[in-house]
Amino acid sequence: MAIHTSSFCEGFKEQYEIIAKSSDAIYIVIFLVNTVMSVIASLGNSLILNALRRCSCLHAPSKALLFSLALSDLGVGCIAQPLFVIHRLAALTRNYGIFCVSGIGSYFVGSTLVSASFVTSTAIAIDRYMALRLRLRYRVVVTTKRVAAVLFASWLASLIWSALWFWDKEVQNFLRIVLFSFCFVTTTSSYLIIYKQMRCYHFRVEEHVGSTVAHGAAGSHFNMLRFRRSVVSMCKIYCLLLACYLPYNCLMVLLNRFQLTSLTVALNAIFGTLVLSNSALNPFIFCRYIPEIRVMVKSTLSVLGSTQTNSD
Repeated sequence: MAIHTSSFCEGFKEQYEIIAKSSDAIYIVIFLVNTVMSVIASLGNSLILNALRRCSCLHAPSKALLFSLALSDLGVGCIAQPLFVIHRLAALTRNYGIFCVSGIGSYFVGSTLVSASFVTSTAIAIDRYMALRLRLRYRVVVTTKRVAAVLFASWLASLIWSALWFWDKEVQNFLRIVLFSFCFVTTTSSYLIIYKQMRCYHFRVEEHVGSTVAHGAAGSHFNMLRFRRSVVSMCKIYCLLLACYLPYNCLMVLLNRFQLTSLTVALNAIFGTLVLSNSALNPFIFCRYIPEIRVMVKSTLSVLGSTQTNSD
């Protein structure tokens, strides 16, 4: 077992030697940022998961998708980011053994959870597209069981993809490009199609304002407004996720082609922090743009506040 571990540590040895010769200032900042973000992600996503569990007004399959996204973010805050913090601390204290083991753990767990988040965001975009495309048939076609099967497959695929790192890093890196490209094209295309169709719908409604048809469309117009709100909130989550993930994935592709330097090692730590910090930012997007969740979170916080006051 020690032989296998030492072979995996070879990938971190060069990084460790470069960090040892570099200034500690940037790595101290990275350590502190990840410590704070880990706490925020853990508390924030715990509140979101509790809100989703209590909320009955959201469509069950859509709620399952949001639950999966929040669950992966909670895993990042509770497991992946603390391991990354230990990894950074070991670099600062010049403890190579802990640096290696925590590096392996944070990379494997983080890769699994982050890729699960990215695939789930793609599933959410497809779900919103199908809701617009199928309209009244949506609740018949998109069931909780089918969504659960999709989520199980996405988590399993993420786990297998992360495990490939132990077998062949080049294969994993190739699949990184394939997976990221597929999710990016699918998600972006889905939202662009939705945007185009919603604009067409808006123009049709304006043309019929004041007519009898407009009164008949009023109910659907209300539903479209609600749908538009859900699309906007999910699109913002996707844009934030993309902004956090894109720099790191581009860097990882380049690192396989070029030699490590003090700059690329520092960028790897910075962009890795950005990826993990996405999990701390998502709860704010959930609360800001999804009223049903915001109400539940406020209710939970008020209960916790009153309980604390009574105990004092």
